[in-house]
Amino acid sequence: MIQKSNYNSSPGDRKFDELLYERDRLYRILEVNTVISRSLRLDAVLTLLMEKAKEVTESEASSLMRVDEEKQELYFHTIQGDKSDAIRHIRLKIGEGIAGWVAKEGKPLLVADASKDPRFSRRADEASKFVTRSMMCVPLVVSRGVIGTVQVLNKKNGEFFNETDLRLFEVMANQAAIAIENARLHEMATVDGTTGLYKKDYFIMRMEEEFRRSRNTGKPMSVIMSDIDHFKNVNTQFGHLGGDAALVELARVIRETVQEEGPEMMPGRYGGEEFCVLIPGEGPEQALGLAEKIRKRIEAEPIHIGDQVTHITISIGVSSWPTHTEHIQALDDFFRLADEALYICKDRGRNCSSLYDPEHKRPPAKN
Repeated sequence: MIQKSNYNSSPGDRKFDELLYERDRLYRILEVNTVISRSLRLDAVLTLLMEKAKEVTESEASSLMRVDEEKQELYFHTIQGDKSDAIRHIRLKIGEGIAGWVAKEGKPLLVADASKDPRFSRRADEASKFVTRSMMCVPLVVSRGVIGTVQVLNKKNGEFFNETDLRLFEVMANQAAIAIENARLHEMATVDGTTGLYKKDYFIMRMEEEFRRSRNTGKPMSVIMSDIDHFKNVNTQFGHLGGDAALVELARVIRETVQEEGPEMMPGRYGGEEFCVLIPGEGPEQALGLAEKIRKRIEAEPIHIGDQVTHITISIGVSSWPTHTEHIQALDDFFRLADEALYICKDRGRNCSSLYDPEHKRPPAKN
């Protein structure tokens, strides 16, 4: 990064260096714009944005807080700084502290001396042993209102934030607001409201992209499909609310397990109680490992339905390319083979995972 000119240089040199310095800061902001336009991974975008905000404003720490609309509170979403773990749990009421005031008023604020500002809340400093001297805080504003705030703390080298810093920070706040709103709209269009997993149409679209990539590169690709064992009995015993509770719990376990394994994996709701996971770049062994991890977790998880508690088990079928090259010619074949593998689980007594086996013969349907 280009440094500010020192005052031993000539006025002309200082002016030139200052222009280069501001140009460098603008370039860093444009880098974030490029990432936002190419990615819908909100956490990654906001982490990068807060890193750049810290760099561009030459501050010691930066953070982004979002509004919990139900509780009317601000909570930390993204934090850049040494003391992030110590303050992550802190929530502010709308109107509380500098960030709360900014969220309530919808106006940016430049605070030269936090200790002398009556709006300043010391809760974060007390929890982290950090000393906030100065700060800038800007609201995240979209068409439906304020959705959060961003703030940077303590300009380095003992300097103060100025109006130029604030204008640049407002640009970055606008970038953050756009990223959050884009992610929200994308989620509304692609994510199932009940389970939080991707909708079938979007899942298949992404699967087509991955299958095309696998064929071009020769890298493997697998799909797992789960089915709740004796799901009709759950609905009969506990009603549809009980069935929904089981679906939500299974979806949560799948979602959290997939997040632990890697961001490239993608969970989706195929229909009813059938959930799928797309696993790019992995063959049958890894897919079966993931399937077993999900199966064991859901078996151990209690499901609360009103004042009652129950447990469910699931069966999981796995299909994989190129392992099943002879049987996979089109996208639907992945699902067909995974479904066939589910019948192997049923033959084994359910509550297990199975890879598709072309030698297995499905029993004839009963009349």
